Amino acid sequence: MVKSIIVAAALVMLPSMAVAQDARTVIATVSTAMGADNLKTIVYSATGEDFAIGQAYNPTSPWPRFIDKSYTRIIDFDAPSSRVDRVRNQGENPPHGGGLQPVRGDQPATQTIIINSNTPWVQQLEIWMTPYGFLKAARANNATVTMQKIGAKNNQVLTFVGQNKATVNAYVNAQNMIDKVDTHVDNAMLGDMLFEAIYSDYKDFGGVKFPMKIVQKQGGYRIFDLTVNDVKPNAPVSIQAAQGRGGAGAAGGAGGGAGGDRRPQRNWPMACT
Repeated sequence: MVKSIIVAAALVMLPSMAVAQDARTVIATVSTAMGADNLKTIVYSATGEDFAIGQAYNPTSPWPRFIDKSYTRIIDFDAPSSRVDRVRNQGENPPHGGGLQPVRGDQPATQTIIINSNTPWVQQLEIWMTPYGFLKAARANNATVTMQKIGAKNNQVLTFVGQNKATVNAYVNAQNMIDKVDTHVDNAMLGDMLFEAIYSDYKDFGGVKFPMKIVQKQGGYRIFDLTVNDVKPNAPVSIQAAQGRGGAGAAGGAGGGAGGDRRPQRNWPMACT
């Protein structure tokens, strides 16, 4: 009788063990294909647009748009930490909605996040929702894998549970590239809000495959739309917290205000310290 119970329990455990093993295999395969195995840092430059979440002109309008004249992002995956330096200017003419419009001339901003045990999960997502950050987080958080048909394509979907108890999903295409990462975050206005990061047009940079097009959406509308023009894998980086200030709380979307401005209407999708 005892032997039968042990055998039955082992049989119940086998499917979950097989799923976990499959997920580890998929993570390893994707990491190798993307050149993420030995990726410690990444520096990329881009131009594009960002949008002020929650500040739409009316309930059916997209978030107000700003032009990113220049955008450089540095990520240290081991630290982990991230810094963005950018110059942006007015994108809505005439201005519609909020987000501290209009912007007069060029507006420089630096945004930094250094992850520690007290960093809100919504801010951490700016690292873990990159393809390479996701792979590291999935490996550390017992990810699972399923198959899902999206349109005409079959995707492997890697999933782990984030600190806010919401699932974080990565959609892997037939070339073992990550097309999209999505999850849900809390928003005072929209509740459990869908947060998507979409990656396309991958190119090779010294063995690291990097997307030349990056689009982030929250609540169904774009919050970032970047065209990448330069990528430096494993470049030397030094990301230091800003002096004289503590970490910013999440002020909606995926982060707080930039450049030290903590007013809630400037809900840029990166966190600053």
